Amino acid sequence: MIREIWAQLRPLLPSMRERFGRNPIRTAQNLATFVRTRASFIAQTTLYGYLKTRMGTSFQRYFEDDVFAASIRAASVKVFVACAADMAVFAAATAARDGALGDEDAAALAAFCYDDALERGIEDRDRGEIPAEAAARFTLRLSTANWQEVHRGELAFTDSPVALIRYAPVIDEYKDLDREIVRNSIRFRWLNVRETLRKRIEPEAVLADWRDRRPRIDPA
Repeated sequence: MIREIWAQLRPLLPSMRERFGRNPIRTAQNLATFVRTRASFIAQTTLYGYLKTRMGTSFQRYFEDDVFAASIRAASVKVFVACAADMAVFAAATAARDGALGDEDAAALAAFCYDDALERGIEDRDRGEIPAEAAARFTLRLSTANWQEVHRGELAFTDSPVALIRYAPVIDEYKDLDREIVRNSIRFRWLNVRETLRKRIEPEAVLADWRDRRPRIDPA
């Protein structure tokens, strides 16, 4: 039992350590790391928190079931992908606010953060658990985002509340009853993440690093 819980929670530990870091975010990679660790932390804590609340005293017994444990692992990947998409859009928009980046560059920065999150965040998981429509959906978001507005409030956080209730291995009857409470729970958790990023990010340094990082196209 203890080994099973440890296996479920071990991927959370790097993001927990990062959560308490206070170093400035000054590079594109710093920003991508923030996106990945926060997406992981929010996905894991909200999913497991919801399951534990619903299962109550049966929580331990469910974790001992191999089939259900596998469904939890699959759900955690799907919720993480949605959290990474929301967080990447918000992070790029925060760096690009006030016209510091054009739409194309802002979208490219968001894509960099998202791709890094998926590459590093689920490297030990089955990538077949990523929702089939995730890539197309994220591409559409990048092409339609209002980059000068989407950093405001919770405008960027559209996918993760839906994914949490959609993919949690809970019967539909409970999902219908819990829908609003669960969505509000994850929205509340994002509040601190947004505030932390705003305090730690140094947009000018991030964008200078990003411009140096992006490949240059020589004029014809």
